[in-house]
Amino acid sequence: MAGWIRPWFQLVEISVSAPIVIGVRTARIVMTGRPPGPAERREMRRMVTEKARAFTQAGHAALTRPPSDVAGYLGGVLAPVHRTVRSNRRRLIRV
Repeated sequence: MAGWIRPWFQLVEISVSAPIVIGVRTARIVMTGRPPGPAERREMRRMVTEKARAFTQAGHAALTRPPSDVAGYLGGVLAPVHRTVRSNRRRLIRV
């Protein structure tokens, strides 16, 4: 049972942080108007590359890690996405 705590907390933090990140990014893009400024274009490029990297790492973990311990397996697969969402929330809220 204790092994399931880490993936559960990862899922909760992703569920809470992702809408915050989406809201902050959307607000910044909308406030700058059209066309987006250089900072917003950098943020949009960063958004795409971070997602691609995180999901590639998650897919790699899912394919290369043996699923003998299901909770540990799930935690390892969620780790790259969790790390990316958490760091984005911290970075975007700080500014």
